[in-house]
Amino acid sequence: MECNVGITEQKIRVLAGLAIIGVGAYYNIKALSAIGVIPIVTGMLRYCPVNQTIGYNGCAGEQHRVKSAVL
Repeated sequence: MECNVGITEQKIRVLAGLAIIGVGAYYNIKALSAIGVIPIVTGMLRYCPVNQTIGYNGCAGEQHRVKSAVL
């Protein structure tokens, strides 16, 4: 699986997934909470099969750098 979800899109997906889960939990809709897991997983893996199907690659312009946790 190649990266096809950019950094900004990754953050948006994870936040949207958390919001969907929160709404599902608030209104006690288990199906909505389960659907909220999908954007979180695709964001964390940085791979989305829908992006691949339509030919979109958010990682195309990014340089992959590893940020050190130690300063």
